[in-house]
Amino acid sequence: MWVGFLVMALGAAVLTAVGWYAWLGRLPRQHFAGIRTPYTMANDEQWYATHKYGAPYLIFGGVATLAMALAVLPFAIAGALPNAFATAILIAGAFVILIAALSSWFFGVKTAKAHLAR
Repeated sequence: MWVGFLVMALGAAVLTAVGWYAWLGRLPRQHFAGIRTPYTMANDEQWYATHKYGAPYLIFGGVATLAMALAVLPFAIAGALPNAFATAILIAGAFVILIAALSSWFFGVKTAKAHLAR
């Protein structure tokens, strides 16, 4: 079960890094990482604006999930966690990551459209 927490911690670290690069405006427009919708892929201005406004959600979700995974990982390695509890934490972590990604996409695009329309 500890492998699941290690994978969750690594995924959360990657999510946090992508959010941080997006917030700093250093995540280039490409087809691998980031919010890839027809709107964001249209031009660089829309790409960077969307990621600037969506990045805090990614960073928050990544840090929260990373903290959750690292807090439980030593207990999972020691075998001191009941399987049901460990499974519930893994599901909760996946849910936090999903909500962070969806919030980043939704609010990033919505706010970018509002600011770029001015």
